[in-house]
Amino acid sequence: MAILHDYYRPTTLDEALTLLRRGDRVLMPLAGGTRLVGQLESHALRDIDGVVDLRDLGLHTIRQEDGRLCLGATATLAAVVEQSLGGSLASGLLRRAAQGEGPVNLRNAATVGGVVAAAEADSEFYAALLALDAQVVLHDGTRPTTIPLDEFTPRPGLITEVWLPPAAWRGGAARLARTPSDRPIVAAYAVVDAGVERVALCGVAARPILAGMPLEPPDDFKGSADYRRAMSEVVMARALDEARG
Repeated sequence: MAILHDYYRPTTLDEALTLLRRGDRVLMPLAGGTRLVGQLESHALRDIDGVVDLRDLGLHTIRQEDGRLCLGATATLAAVVEQSLGGSLASGLLRRAAQGEGPVNLRNAATVGGVVAAAEADSEFYAALLALDAQVVLHDGTRPTTIPLDEFTPRPGLITEVWLPPAAWRGGAARLARTPSDRPIVAAYAVVDAGVERVALCGVAARPILAGMPLEPPDDFKGSADYRRAMSEVVMARALDEARG
């Protein structure tokens, strides 16, 4: 059992950022906790003094602004699935991707910002955001900065929103997994709009990537590196066929 000495639940973004910048304590942001709690319990993360709970910062909204879809960082994947704007985007691509992240009890806790921060190799939701040309809004305590998701890397500050551009995307997806309810061995998410095609893959590198980036697939019990390379072409073609059709 992880023992934490500090627990904070700020009500403003400035207060949360001030806590996370403290030099005398090592504090981690806590949103849904689906990944962080497991890391603390298994001692994969050590020397953590406490957490800063983000649930009261008002970052959970999903709204449309200037044509773009704005997903609050603490909006849950379940909220994305259920919300009409998010759920219907690009032929329901985000809804399908959120459902691929895991069972409903996980989706009820996992957050949009948490998925982006974790950038897990087999995250279908991250891959869908990549395909949809998502932008990450990061606040460092002075001003918000907007960063394309395909350029985003861990850095100081808090993710506050994820923006999706106002494009009339048509979407398609394909995945290979041991069972329908498993996380994927490899998956592809594709969008098409006015001659523009974007495809993102997961399960073929350390984090989901856009098609055309170098593949560095793992070699594990789910599938060999060679198998993942070969299947990436298959799922990419299937996802594009669906999006085009």
